[in-house]
Amino acid sequence: MTQSIKVDEQKINMQEKILNSAEDLFANSSYSATRISDIATKAGVNQALVHYYFSTKEKLYEAVLERLFRQWETLLEKQSWENIDPELVLRQYIQTHFEIKCKVPNLYKIFHKETLDGGKLFDQYASSQWVKDFQDKSEMFKGWRQAGIINPLANEQVILFCLWGMMNQFYYRDVESLMMITGHSGSKEQLQEGIVDQMVKLAQHGLLVHGQAKNETDTERVRQIQVLYAPSDHDVSSESDDELTMILDTMNNWRSCSVQLYRSFAEWQQYQQSNELLFVVTSTKYGEISNELMKWLDYAQHHPSLIADRYVAIWTSKERLAPDALQRNLEDGINRLGGFAISRVTNHTIYGYLNRCAKMSGI
Repeated sequence: MTQSIKVDEQKINMQEKILNSAEDLFANSSYSATRISDIATKAGVNQALVHYYFSTKEKLYEAVLERLFRQWETLLEKQSWENIDPELVLRQYIQTHFEIKCKVPNLYKIFHKETLDGGKLFDQYASSQWVKDFQDKSEMFKGWRQAGIINPLANEQVILFCLWGMMNQFYYRDVESLMMITGHSGSKEQLQEGIVDQMVKLAQHGLLVHGQAKNETDTERVRQIQVLYAPSDHDVSSESDDELTMILDTMNNWRSCSVQLYRSFAEWQQYQQSNELLFVVTSTKYGEISNELMKWLDYAQHHPSLIADRYVAIWTSKERLAPDALQRNLEDGINRLGGFAISRVTNHTIYGYLNRCAKMSGI
């Protein structure tokens, strides 16, 4: 029995030795450029032994990919993409996939080598999760595009390839190369973290400031935003307050913006200047309009100049049909007064709608 175990261990060790050599050569020379004799020489065995364990080069290639994909799947399974904040999800996605590339570099090297060679074997032996991950993330970006979170002209699949393209410039580099590229010193992990931060910022905010180059001597104008909080008189939950906090936190992070909150019509009326963006936060239970919002609508009817040619955003709380109907009625009312109501589609998240507001009002 002991002798049998020892023989099995030797067999496994020999297979691992051949697999390690083949993986290294496939990753650095490509499948087409690698010969069985090269693998045997690197492993320190004769060709006959390679053929004994793996009958053909293609079978050996399949075994190498299978082993690499097991590592890849293990790393991917540890991740969750359930965070509702798209910016956090995007950061997590870039950070995770770059980390996986750094931990399983040969998988991506082999993929790129074969892609350049025009081969098809990698696709044939790729894990089904490889394709599913791409499809899942494409759907995630598609949902963000439909919700107005990302540029409506963006192609979600091209976005993914662009993100991977950024990562592909760095995952295989040693610490000296990373220091030369970044101009910083530190451990390999520290330099990679800095690169991840740069990739995330580029993906989230683009390269140019607000879509155009800014002269350092330019003085930026502070944009004024008014937020009128007028929840339903029947709303006694904290949900609307939580949403208001999320809205204010996001707006306060907008560049060169001053946000002023008014919790009643009377308070707002004291500062009724025609600011650039008015954001109304309300809620409804049965489709009713709150008293404070009714006062504001009545005042707007008699003073249409406060609404005319002004962007007005409306966030109606509660996930029911009644709020959806009230949202549409309020948007129509704003448009009839000559304002520009920023429409909210049914599947808009708070962050998606705020992103739409910022783009349409030029913030």
